[in-house]
Amino acid sequence: MKKIYLFSIALFTVLLIASCKKSPDYVANPYKCNCGKFTWQDVSYDMLGTNYILTDTLEPESRRYYVTGNVAIEGETQTHTLSAWIEIPNLDGGGQFRINPQTGDQEFTAWIDEFNLNDPIDSLRQYVPVNAVVQVSEAPLLGGTETVAFQMTLNEVIDGTVIPGDVNLAGDFSVYINQ
Repeated sequence: MKKIYLFSIALFTVLLIASCKKSPDYVANPYKCNCGKFTWQDVSYDMLGTNYILTDTLEPESRRYYVTGNVAIEGETQTHTLSAWIEIPNLDGGGQFRINPQTGDQEFTAWIDEFNLNDPIDSLRQYVPVNAVVQVSEAPLLGGTETVAFQMTLNEVIDGTVIPGDVNLAGDFSVYINQ
C-alpha cells in the first residue's frame, strides 16, 4: 500500500511539473482597419475603425459615419481614444458639406469624444465643430467604397455649454457601403 501511495505522489508531481509551462507574455496588438488617418493636436494617427448607418431608412443617401482611433501619447499607460460621428442627412450624390459660423450654414452635424483615463481631472472631453468642411465621394448606387475627408475646428462642450478654444481635427477615411 505504501508503494502505491509513493508511486501516486511521484506520478502526481511529474504531471504537475509537466503541466506547468511558461507561455510568452501577452502583447496587445490593437486592430487597425487601414481605412484612414486623422490629425489630432498636430499629431497623425491611424484610424482603428470606421462604420456607418443610414439615419433615415426612407433616405438611402443619409449617413452617420462612426470613426475611432487611439490617441495615446508616449508614456500614457491607460486608454486614451478619440471617437466621432459625422451625420449628413442627404448626400445628394456626394460633394462638400459645411458648418460656417459667418453664414450660419450647418449642412451636417458631428460630435467628438476624447476618452482619456490618464487625465486625473476629466476622463471624458466632448467637442462640437464650430467651423468645418466634409468632402464625400459617394459609393456607387449598388454599393462599394465611399471616401470621406474632413477638416474641423472644434470647441469643447462643458455642461451643455460650448466653450471657445479652438482644437483642430482633420483626416480622411473610407467605408464600404452595402446597398
